[in-house]
Amino acid sequence: MIPVTATLIRHRLRHLRHRIRFKSTSVSPFHLPLNHPTYLIWSANTSLGKTLVSTGIAASFLLQQPSSSATKLLYLKPIQTGFPSDSDSRFVFSKLDSLSLRRQIPISISNSVLHSSLPAAKSLGLNVEVSESGMCSLNFRDEKTVTGAPELLCKTLYAWEAAISPHLAAERENATVEDSVVLQMIEKCLKEEMECGVKSEKSDLLCLVETAGGVASPGPSGTLQCDLYR
Repeated sequence: MIPVTATLIRHRLRHLRHRIRFKSTSVSPFHLPLNHPTYLIWSANTSLGKTLVSTGIAASFLLQQPSSSATKLLYLKPIQTGFPSDSDSRFVFSKLDSLSLRRQIPISISNSVLHSSLPAAKSLGLNVEVSESGMCSLNFRDEKTVTGAPELLCKTLYAWEAAISPHLAAERENATVEDSVVLQMIEKCLKEEMECGVKSEKSDLLCLVETAGGVASPGPSGTLQCDLYR
């Protein structure tokens, strides 16, 4: 049995860091404009405040006096389980709507759910076609438009009905989504808003991406989210 010494631990940590650097450089990076900040909101497990933090940031950013009509916040929830009874994008949407009315600061708000499993779609009472992967294109949208006001865009990209870990929900509901597909959809959503912001020099855009748990929580494919989003 080899004794564990400080020298051996340092050697193993150096080896691990080398492997992480090698793996991270082998992944094709996003090609996104850097004119506007994007933040990932992490927190291990559920009900620990990720969505409350996102809501607080959104309120602080959008409900300013005086507020600029060019101000926009994009809130992305790539992976959502427990849907539709639980929807973080709907929570941010409804709370900002309530706060804007209370403070008498008008904003334009919308909440979209792009894809879901068939059980989740049926819970909404929707009759939709199912793809080969088992995911449905919902294109569900709820919005409240105010001309010339700051804008909040909330989007859920993929949702499952079971309130369990994404990889278990995907397996149970026969609705899988590959890591590359999730990343491509995130990149598409971010690019759409950022490229609009680049065209308008006076625009003020902030993007929030809220994960489904902590860095070591699994995504729909079972890949740890730290590896999925790296």
